[in-house]
Amino acid sequence: MYKLVLLPFFTLIAGFLFGPSPNQSIPKHQRGTQSYPEHLTGAFTGGFGEETCRSCHFDYDLNPDGGSLSVAGIPKTIDAGQSLTITITVDRKKLGKGGFQLSARYPDGRQAGRFEIEGNSRIMATSSIPDSLQYVQHSKAGTKPTAQSEARWQINWKAPKTVSDTIIFNIAVNAANGDQSEFGDFIYAQEITVAHRDGKK
Repeated sequence: MYKLVLLPFFTLIAGFLFGPSPNQSIPKHQRGTQSYPEHLTGAFTGGFGEETCRSCHFDYDLNPDGGSLSVAGIPKTIDAGQSLTITITVDRKKLGKGGFQLSARYPDGRQAGRFEIEGNSRIMATSSIPDSLQYVQHSKAGTKPTAQSEARWQINWKAPKTVSDTIIFNIAVNAANGDQSEFGDFIYAQEITVAHRDGKK
C-alpha cells in the first residue's frame, strides 16, 4: 500500500530535480520518453474537462485569495492570420517558483492557430499531448521568478489562415513556494473565449 502511494510523489520530485536543460531541444517523436521540467506532462489547463495543476498541488482551493493570474494580449476578437504576443503573469507573496500551461482550441476541441516558442528559453512544448494539439508550458529555466513575488511568460501565437469559430484559450498557473514538493503551492486558472472578426461570441 505504501509503495502505491509513494511512487507518484517520488516520480513528481524526480522530474522536478532532473528535467532537461532549458536549451535542450526534444524532438516531437521523443516526447514522453524524457524527464520533464517540473514533472508536468499531459493536459492540465482546466479546459475541456481537463484537470488543472491542482490534481497534484492540492493543498488549497483553485484561484485562492492572496494572489492572482493575469493574461494580457488576447483581444476580444481575432482576425484570420493575426499574430498575438500573450503575456501570462502569476503574482503571489513568497513565490519561489512559477509554472504555467496554455492551450488554444475551437469549441469542438480542435487546435486553433499555432504557438511559436522557438528561441524562448522560458517556454517549451508539453509532452504526452496528441499530435493534433499543441500545449505550451514553462521550461525548467522558466520556473524562475521574473520579479519579487512574480513569474511572467510571453508567448507568440498566430491565428489560422481561416478562423472557423470562436477560439478558447485555457491557462493554468502555479504560484509555487519552491520547496521541490507538491505541497504549499497555489493554483490559478482562467478561460478566455474570443470571437473571430466576422463571427459572434
